[in-house]
Amino acid sequence: MPAAASQRQPEPLAWFGTADGQRLLAAEQPRIASLLAAKAATPTLWLHPGAGAGVSVVAAGLALQASGGGFDGPLRCGPSLPLASDSFSAVVVQHVPENGARGVLAECARVLEPGGRLWLFTLNPVSPYRLRWRRTGLSVRNPGRWRRLLQQAGLDCEAHPPQWLGPAWRNDGRAPDMMRAVCLLQADKRGPDLILSPARPPRWQPGAVPA
Repeated sequence: MPAAASQRQPEPLAWFGTADGQRLLAAEQPRIASLLAAKAATPTLWLHPGAGAGVSVVAAGLALQASGGGFDGPLRCGPSLPLASDSFSAVVVQHVPENGARGVLAECARVLEPGGRLWLFTLNPVSPYRLRWRRTGLSVRNPGRWRRLLQQAGLDCEAHPPQWLGPAWRNDGRAPDMMRAVCLLQADKRGPDLILSPARPPRWQPGAVPA
């Protein structure tokens, strides 16, 4: 009898190991390297899909690769990060596994220190490049939905409009920005508001003489 077909579904992030996925990661690498270099003196966290994401040339305080519903690298864990709260000044999330996106972003917000910033690289669902990841299992959200997830995680992205980078189809630098394959979102972690009491005018005591 013929062997039964495997029911195991391919890992969606495995697409980034293909030639089309590698082109996209290569386009993101300079931006990620620049972001992390600017924060080199402070603790940084980079979550990436692996598959040649530039791990050997991009320096991060801690780099973890998405693997089997969790992360692998200097430490191995599930979607919950065994890291102290408020411990990183910058977090770069490069194509988070989208079936657990809400939990991953909540964890990233937890480990981000007040005043810190998170950068989220996502796929652009309206780019012509989407035909290259069709039928791969990647579930792609639009920027508005990602921003809502960031806000639900307690982060503020109002001051940062989406940015667009990467190829649109081929290496055509003239493509409109919103047709590019990658949408980059930014969000800040606000600390407790410091409420300052208004200064009171000086009150003179009866008979006092100004100095």
